[in-house]
Amino acid sequence: MTYRYVLRIRRLTNKERITVEAWPSRKEIATPTELRKPCFIIGSLSGPRTILVHYIVKELVKKYGALRTRKSLIIRFPDKSVEAIIDAYRLGLLLASLSKAKTDEEAENILRYIEKCTPEEVWFWTSKYLGLIKKATKPEKVIEALAILAK
Repeated sequence: MTYRYVLRIRRLTNKERITVEAWPSRKEIATPTELRKPCFIIGSLSGPRTILVHYIVKELVKKYGALRTRKSLIIRFPDKSVEAIIDAYRLGLLLASLSKAKTDEEAENILRYIEKCTPEEVWFWTSKYLGLIKKATKPEKVIEALAILAK
């Protein structure tokens, strides 16, 4: 695999920030900037909506284990497990969607949809969101489409 996927939960003063990041799998294939920063962030969420995904994060901690530091919790998804990569992309898409959802009702609908959708749908929507399919697609349009599907 080209990337290794990491979930980070950082507790700031009164906020919590959850991100799903993709890092190079080996130092040899990383660019100099990728040694200290991820290649890309699949999704990120901060603020009160993080409560919506806590139960998913707890399930992932049970499933994959976690490393605790003073201010953060880190889950490293197994490199060679397709199921783990799907979990990483599903959570990343969910975080990205919740961060851009306009209303709480829309956020809850998107949560239910992404939680139940197939792995193929997760790949498709994440690719659209990250701009890998048709680069002109804006992330806001992808979230609108997900909100419509989630109704």
